[in-house]
Amino acid sequence: MIPLFKTRVLLISYSFLVMMICSSPLLGDDLPSSKSNKVLKKIPIKASQGVAVDEHYFYAISNTKITKHNKLNNKLVATWHARGEKFKHFKHMNSGTVIEGKLYCAHSRFAVDPNDCTVEIWDVKGKVLVHERSISLPRKYGSLTWIDRSPDGFWWMCYAVYGKDNHRTKLVKYRYDKNEFVEVESWFFPKVVIAQWGRWSCSGGSWGKDKLLYTTGHDHNRAYVLSIDKNNQLTYVRTEDKLGFYGQAIAWDRSSKTPLLWGIIKNKSISLTHIPRK
Repeated sequence: MIPLFKTRVLLISYSFLVMMICSSPLLGDDLPSSKSNKVLKKIPIKASQGVAVDEHYFYAISNTKITKHNKLNNKLVATWHARGEKFKHFKHMNSGTVIEGKLYCAHSRFAVDPNDCTVEIWDVKGKVLVHERSISLPRKYGSLTWIDRSPDGFWWMCYAVYGKDNHRTKLVKYRYDKNEFVEVESWFFPKVVIAQWGRWSCSGGSWGKDKLLYTTGHDHNRAYVLSIDKNNQLTYVRTEDKLGFYGQAIAWDRSSKTPLLWGIIKNKSISLTHIPRK
């Protein structure tokens, strides 16, 4: 028989342990637990930075190169290289999103000049892949890693800061008017998400049809799901794992009835993952 005082000590210790587990930012709800996610396909096409997708095509994005492929058979349709005097500023394309026949890519000159950022735009209607314009952004936040448009029509960009200062990585909301991005407001990322980046930052982001923002770090097999809550705070919702790709830029296939998130295994393949709606 256990003495009463020892029983009380054991109960107190057990309660403390439960409290620690439930309150830890790296355990409980923050551990990936999405067992229903399923990698449907891996395409042996190389991309070093990310992938974009529209109804009929996908785009493998590397630092200074984009290849456009047919979604049905993966056949190469068009290739674009940053060549010539006009494109000498190209250094580090990071992500892309296709909106209404235009491919918008986030570009920075990291690590030569981390605050020198542009949005690069291509006409991708039909089988073409034609560069249309570069839009320079203010030199104020860091290195532009991704761009996307949310269901309500606003544009969102992420400016990465690395190393010990990566808590300064910023998400910025814009209006796009007359070929100009006008800043509306901005947020820092939740601490629980920053803790998962290590010394890196946020490499990818894409708005889902569920009106939640799916983000990736640099090299983990996870997506951190965020929302703008009723108090206008950028809030952590959950973690999705078993994605079939590791960090870098991602893209929801908004033309698909099945929720498909596209991503890459750097310089190896492109993956399609089914993430059931919660």
